[in-house]
Amino acid sequence: MDDGSLMRVFLGVCFALIATSLLLFVLGENPAVLFEALYKVLLEPFGLGYTLFYATPLIFTGLSVAIAYHCGLFNIGAEGQLYFGSLGIMCLYYFWPTCPFPFVASILVAFCFGGIWGGIAGFFKAVKGSHEVIVTILLNFIGVAFVDYFILYPFKNPNSQNPETFPISPSFSIAHLSNFIPAFQTTPVNVCLIFAIVLAILVHLFLFRTSFGFELRVVGRSERCAAFSGISYVRNVFLSHFISGGLAGLVGVNEILGNQHKLVQGFSPGYGFTGIAVALLSRSHPIAILASAFLFGAIHNMSREL
Repeated sequence: MDDGSLMRVFLGVCFALIATSLLLFVLGENPAVLFEALYKVLLEPFGLGYTLFYATPLIFTGLSVAIAYHCGLFNIGAEGQLYFGSLGIMCLYYFWPTCPFPFVASILVAFCFGGIWGGIAGFFKAVKGSHEVIVTILLNFIGVAFVDYFILYPFKNPNSQNPETFPISPSFSIAHLSNFIPAFQTTPVNVCLIFAIVLAILVHLFLFRTSFGFELRVVGRSERCAAFSGISYVRNVFLSHFISGGLAGLVGVNEILGNQHKLVQGFSPGYGFTGIAVALLSRSHPIAILASAFLFGAIHNMSREL
């Protein structure tokens, strides 16, 4: 993003704060509560810990939408893809509970499961010419319902009346940042945040420093130009959808290994859909997505404070 783009984002945030303050005043509320909540979620350790926790899945879904966008596609299916990625982690634990490297294995499995769900939309778009927005919206409903079936029946926790799966063993859990930063004690923010930041850097390098990333962006800019250059439209559309779905699927790593330690029905408060706003605000730049996800994580956390 250039300086002009950053300035527009900054001005947009300032305008939103002013507009919200005026709205609170018109409704008879004290606008000071808005800035008090901002202080708590950004500057107090407890609030900041939760803000970073909520930002982590938004980095994954923001990157997911961004990858598709650079290929000229609009992925609305991150919600269903993150559910499928989470199901993949539970399948891994169910069939291989003694996995020697659970964190790495969970990342790979969640990426593949989410990628497969995203790849279905990629196939219909690349081969059949179906509109990816329609297909991914429909796949959201199917994916969430499919995963809910596993939560309520095959993987149901027999010792709980809640709609949730059996818990995973401590060997599958990942460390909380409170182990290294005591100020984050009692908050669920975990090392998956560090992984998400590293992943954003890798996606940036992939898009702007590799030949495949260049081909993907060429297809997104001009299908006709890509054809004249010998760049495969079908391959890039399918793979971009697969990668996009895989990135969304990684949300399950943060939720299952780092927080709930099980898969709970309705665990996502719309991370897949909020990821669209995260990507649009950052203009689909992978590094800028980090700041955008932090902003939306703070906004989500403010609902707990207000």
